[in-house]
Amino acid sequence: MDADAEFWANVTASDIVYFQGTCIIGTSPDWTEGDGIPILDDPSDGHGTAVTGSVIDVNPEAVIFFVEGFSDTAVLAAADQPLVDIITTSFGPIGSIPVPGIEDATRVAVVENGKIHTGAADNTPSPAVQDSTAGPPWSIGVSGYAEEDDDQKEPMSGSYPDVAGDWTQDLPNHDDTDGYHQTSGTSFATPRTAGILSLVLQTLRAEYNDPLAGAYMKDGSKSLVHGTDAGNEIGLTQADVRDALNLSAWYPSFSTWDPFTGSEPISPIAPCTQVGWGVVNMSNIEPMIKHLNGSEQMSQRPADVVACMNANQQIRYAYWGE
Repeated sequence: MDADAEFWANVTASDIVYFQGTCIIGTSPDWTEGDGIPILDDPSDGHGTAVTGSVIDVNPEAVIFFVEGFSDTAVLAAADQPLVDIITTSFGPIGSIPVPGIEDATRVAVVENGKIHTGAADNTPSPAVQDSTAGPPWSIGVSGYAEEDDDQKEPMSGSYPDVAGDWTQDLPNHDDTDGYHQTSGTSFATPRTAGILSLVLQTLRAEYNDPLAGAYMKDGSKSLVHGTDAGNEIGLTQADVRDALNLSAWYPSFSTWDPFTGSEPISPIAPCTQVGWGVVNMSNIEPMIKHLNGSEQMSQRPADVVACMNANQQIRYAYWGE
């Protein structure tokens, strides 16, 4: 870092920096003089590094546009970047209190620009529907479950989200080049879910000879996958990917609950109120790909699950609009 001091002293809020030898570029649109070094994590806080590592752990080939900031301006830096496919945000109001946040910017990203947004639910049991990061209906709200433990819900993560992701992970340190630490939270379940979706997109683009990135805007389709199959044009939108995600999610059995782990058993009655459509991990990738390429369709979810999640979406429309 000392060797690069002169370089970082000249980086401003309008700059985009490439980290040589990685697949990461970064910017800090909220940065002002006196805020410390832009883009990089603060010495005492490695949150951004861990979030980035959670994506890369799933998909080492993902290209990361790291945006430091908490504002609409920060989100719009990614929303308006044509090459971005998925925006993942790991911040929001504590307790999911119903206050304005980044919902206007994420709406631009998804509704206007055709991207996917995964938003972290709160690290409390508060319902996610009114959370400005996880709650808007165009966003995929993510809470946490105890993957590789007893597979039950993490009680200190939002309720009634869209899906639940891996709550506890081994992620890279920010203050060395080879260390890892175990950390937990929706801040990491959410980017891991985004990494899973990126791998689905990457695989389908390779299959359909689509060399582009970002939503295809020229014909108004906003397709995230825009290619050909035996001469036939193929287009898959964020809505198609989200539908496949919902179909692929699943509910762990109550029987795996270990009362000594501190997890919350997933109820056999209305589990959607705990983990939404269900949990998501690496096992969801292949079914999603096969569903989206038409080689093997997934079954529709049971009627009670669909009714529960339709109600979830209607609540969100009523609160946030469309």
